[in-house]
Amino acid sequence: AYAAHRPTYPAALLDWLAEAVPAPDLALDCGCGTGQLSGLLAERFTRVIATDASAAQIAQAPPHPRIDYRVAPAEVSGLPDGVCDLVVAAQAAHWFDMEAFNAEARRVTKAGGVVALVTY
Repeated sequence: AYAAHRPTYPAALLDWLAEAVPAPDLALDCGCGTGQLSGLLAERFTRVIATDASAAQIAQAPPHPRIDYRVAPAEVSGLPDGVCDLVVAAQAAHWFDMEAFNAEARRVTKAGGVVALVTY
């Protein structure tokens, strides 16, 4: 029910995100919920790691060969330094400890990468 009642994101947003990074290789979708944005990112990025603190939300995310869903808070991705071309949070940042999230996003983002907070 959660996913069915969420608005979708426009193609122009996904195009912009993919074009804003040096290479659309790895996107980290923080607070992904049931993967509404994750699936769209997978159409434009080689790989997507989608995290949410809720195991119940992750359990409802549709499988996709390019998406690795993980239960993890946005502030602790578990990724190595400097590996993400894009770190994005769509309609989720209000749940985050923003100081810790910003530090984590800076740590995992490649030079020239993008951190984006998306809202409807």
